[in-house]
Amino acid sequence: MVMMTFVKTGKGAGSRVTGKLKWGAGEYEVVTGGYGKGAIPDGTYDIERYDAVVGDKSTMKSGFVNPASGRGWFLPLTPKFTTTRHGFGIHPDGNLPGTKGCVGLQGADMKKFWDKWLKTAMAARPASLVVSTKI
Repeated sequence: MVMMTFVKTGKGAGSRVTGKLKWGAGEYEVVTGGYGKGAIPDGTYDIERYDAVVGDKSTMKSGFVNPASGRGWFLPLTPKFTTTRHGFGIHPDGNLPGTKGCVGLQGADMKKFWDKWLKTAMAARPASLVVSTKI
């Protein structure tokens, strides 16, 4: 089974946490938290590959849209542990910096990640995400 990892490695402004999302040889700058209940909790998540949402600035919230391309996407995440929080996902961090607990890709990594996702066959796409903290 292919998986991704997100290691939280630094603290950003306010309650934002920064780190690296890793998928195979690819490594992407991401942010989580800053709004809502803060950063995504550590643990294992299912990546709902078949439930990805794709759109543009006319159909999606600006926080899920890459401002450079005007295109947006959201990969839902389901925790494999008990939590009262919900609505997690991986998406471009396209509005103000930070998320409500999602994994928000930064800068040019928004496009690099999504291009790789689209070029990868569904069965070869990651099915899980492991989140950890090393701050």
